[in-house]
Amino acid sequence: MHKHPIFEFFHIVPLRKQSGAALVETLLVLLPILLLGSLCVELARGYQLRHLLVLSLQQAARVAAVHHAAPQAWQPALRDALSVMFIPAGRDTTPQTRRDAACQTVQRRFHLPCWHAVELASTPETIHLRLTYLHRPMQEWLRILLQKIAGLSVSLKHSEVRQHSLEEQAWLQGLIPMVVEYQAFRHRSTGRP
Repeated sequence: MHKHPIFEFFHIVPLRKQSGAALVETLLVLLPILLLGSLCVELARGYQLRHLLVLSLQQAARVAAVHHAAPQAWQPALRDALSVMFIPAGRDTTPQTRRDAACQTVQRRFHLPCWHAVELASTPETIHLRLTYLHRPMQEWLRILLQKIAGLSVSLKHSEVRQHSLEEQAWLQGLIPMVVEYQAFRHRSTGRP
């Protein structure tokens, strides 16, 4: 019996030569889905962290407004407000000890502070605070990818040797600098008891 030429084009491979093909196809389909899913989780966590950072800075600005922007008053308030990001405490006894342990790990491993808060150009009526929080991605592969991209970007942008800003240092380590600012009105005493 003579075969039609179209059937010769679609040569059917015996099943024993296709063993493992389904595993490879499944891997090729699942790998991008898993990567995309982990990026979505990272974005959701980043969004939540940014919200908590704004709330923490807002609390510090309230303290600064009452205490005439004294750093010795609002910086401890900010540190305590940032403890919200470390609930539940996990192996540690309190969220504060978990916060301190996480900061020590970042400082030891990357030689950078966990966060940096400053008072910007404030006026007699307002207080303007800025917080830079260095977020370490949950996925180590993402941190390494960010580190490589930042290294390429900085080497292309700056050929001369110079001091990098905290944000650039964070990107070079694969950390994501999350910067939030907040302005509050200063508290005025009315002179009443």
